[in-house]
Amino acid sequence: MEGVQPLDENVGNAPGRRFLRNKLLLVASIIQGLGLLLCLTYICLHFYAQVPSQYPPIQSIRVRFTKCENENGFIITSPDTDGTMKVQNNSIIITCDGFYLISLKGYFSQKLSLRLLYRKGREPLFSLNMVKFVDSVTVAYLRFKDKVYLNVTTQNASCEDIQVNGGELILIHQNPGGFCVY
Repeated sequence: MEGVQPLDENVGNAPGRRFLRNKLLLVASIIQGLGLLLCLTYICLHFYAQVPSQYPPIQSIRVRFTKCENENGFIITSPDTDGTMKVQNNSIIITCDGFYLISLKGYFSQKLSLRLLYRKGREPLFSLNMVKFVDSVTVAYLRFKDKVYLNVTTQNASCEDIQVNGGELILIHQNPGGFCVY
């Protein structure tokens, strides 16, 4: 009985056992390959799919005011073509309801009173009396069809005599996704 091996060593070398083990390894490899293929498909679809934006672009505008005319007050011009809001009749037209961050900056050649208005019959957003410069920021709730515009008054000089340096008005919509009309 010297040539006979113990029963434990014989079982591992049996042809049926080896076939079962190879079959399990093949099935595991196929499952791993399918998982890898699924992951690569997901990554490719995620990066190359054209997913539409969930929200419309944020409404914003940056305008400059550099000169003053007696009839119109400060003339507002928009150097940015990428702004989503428009200037019309020397006013910024509001197309979306919501909160807006409003920044007003400028240096003037003489003292003046400056008001930033948005709706007739309402209190102004800013009301500054006898100032030579302005650097103010506020948040205000504006509605569709509001028009933001500047009103300037001087005591002893005409509006056309006022020189402006760095006059800038910025509006940025703070909560996109509300009521908008484009």
